[in-house]
Amino acid sequence: MEIENLSDELLIEILWRLPVKSLLQLKSVCKYWYDLLQSPYFINLHHDRAASIAAEENTDCLLVKRFISGDEGGFTLSFVPNETPVEDMDVSSTGLDMKNLRILGPCNGVVCLTISGFNSSIVLWNPSMKEFRVLPQPSYKNDHMSSWGFGYDPYRDDYKVVRFGMMSRGLPIKIDEAVEMYDLSTDSWRVVDTESPVEYVHCFHDSNVSWNGDFFWYAYPQGYHRHVCGADQHGLSAVIITFSMSNEVFEEIPVPEVCSSDQHGENKLFVLNDSLAMVIYPKGWSNPFWFAPEEFSFQKSFDIWVLNEEDEDADVSWTKKFTIGPLQGVDWALGFRLNGEFLVENGYGQMMSHNLYTRERKEYQVHDQVQDHPPPPNLQVLPYTESLVSVKR
Repeated sequence: MEIENLSDELLIEILWRLPVKSLLQLKSVCKYWYDLLQSPYFINLHHDRAASIAAEENTDCLLVKRFISGDEGGFTLSFVPNETPVEDMDVSSTGLDMKNLRILGPCNGVVCLTISGFNSSIVLWNPSMKEFRVLPQPSYKNDHMSSWGFGYDPYRDDYKVVRFGMMSRGLPIKIDEAVEMYDLSTDSWRVVDTESPVEYVHCFHDSNVSWNGDFFWYAYPQGYHRHVCGADQHGLSAVIITFSMSNEVFEEIPVPEVCSSDQHGENKLFVLNDSLAMVIYPKGWSNPFWFAPEEFSFQKSFDIWVLNEEDEDADVSWTKKFTIGPLQGVDWALGFRLNGEFLVENGYGQMMSHNLYTRERKEYQVHDQVQDHPPPPNLQVLPYTESLVSVKR
């Protein structure tokens, strides 16, 4: 059969199985293929099926912010495939300070790289396409206390960055409660006329997630101790703040019941099997270079709660699905792979995985080893599936 005689259905069935690198080369075959390969329908189909296959065959990659040693040592972004060596990504052209970098997303294969503060730096990046877009400066340049989110609006086929909190612009300095939105389609910022949850001024930079295109923060009110889940002096408790990228409004989701008690601990948001999940575990470091041997023997268990999919009129509820541990020498929850592996960071700054179903354990050598001193703690790890989404619109 001649390739030009292939039906649309058969052609799509063949093309969606190919990696992004091959599809980019095929764009030049003819105008029809070019239009097909950059259509939202095919881009979403290719990404969704690639994610499904990666989960089934355990072939997904992890995007990791990690430490490297040597004369040019510091932090870098790397791909960590399941079985092959770490692949460092070249992001030097963005001019971003890797040490203070935070990664938001991914969302359909696109991630948002942010450094907050005065003259904030924001970059949209598709690693599989090797495309960057440096965003223009927001109108509010002074970042007194703000939070960032990144997501996708399916109704407008648009990628958006949201920023809210206490900010100021111009002289004389006046601090405002504001919500700003960046739209990729217009490459510009605008002020969003919606009520900002300013009473929850502390949104954890290490406990947020993009899920179903919207963004979610674990948040607590002013005057509230981040490691105590009870209410503050005004009766406000920790909640999950969510922002709809389509409706451009904030909503609140209650945290699991256990988070309303007087427990000290960490509460991290992740995505597990396409559901919103919260991992709750005791706070405590076990680094043998920083603490005495008896402190290094500290053990902790990780409770994994999943948000129940309820009818719109039903109350929000959570179910505790798993308890992992007790584990010795483990500090932080890092997230989940697409196949359900639970990722943690141990006291040496290395990443380990625990399969929720088989209980198999594995260690990843992602940090460079530093003689007589551990790598810096707190890896940032995101499951990543390649996509054809272009940020060069």
